[in-house]
This record gives sequence, structure tokens and C-alpha cells, in this order.
Amino acid sequence: MEARNWIGLGFIIVGVVLQPVGFMFVFWIQILSFILIFLGAAIFSTQKYLDHKMEKEYSSGHHNGQKLPGDIHDYSGWGEGGRSESWQSSDGGGGGE
Repeated sequence: MEARNWIGLGFIIVGVVLQPVGFMFVFWIQILSFILIFLGAAIFSTQKYLDHKMEKEYSSGHHNGQKLPGDIHDYSGWGEGGRSESWQSSDGGGGGE
């Protein structure tokens, strides 16, 4: 997890811990706890949004919501099951003749 996620999670935990204290004793602490929970959730969710946006930016293109394959011209050779042309040639090659 990123440091920003830990900071947001820390704000959320401190806000949740302060919530009962503010409810029982001092009202402004309860308001502070709501603010900390909101800030923590905002920090945590914006980091997740930024990660999702970066992942979407660097992934292969989309067409009408469907993902296109990365190797549509079979440059890697996996369209043939990873076999090269020499493997498929008809010259017997090897064996006892």
C-alpha cells in the first residue's frame, strides 16, 4: 500500500476512536471525529482513483467498452501455439533414416 493510503487509513481510525469520546463527553470532539473520518475516506479513495486512472491509461486500448488484445498481429508467435515455422515444416528432420 502507498503511504497516502496509510495516512488516510490513520485518519479514519483516529476519527472512529474519537467518536465515542465525543459522544460521551465533548460534542466538538465528535464533530472533529466526523471531519477526520471524512478526510481519511477522501484521501484513501482519491489514491484508489489515481491508481485506477493510471492503470487505465497504461492498459491497451478499448473499443466500445471491450478490451482489445495486445498482440493482434501475432508478433509473439503465440497465435501458432508458440511453434515456429521450422517446427511445422514437412522435412522429416532427425530420427533413423
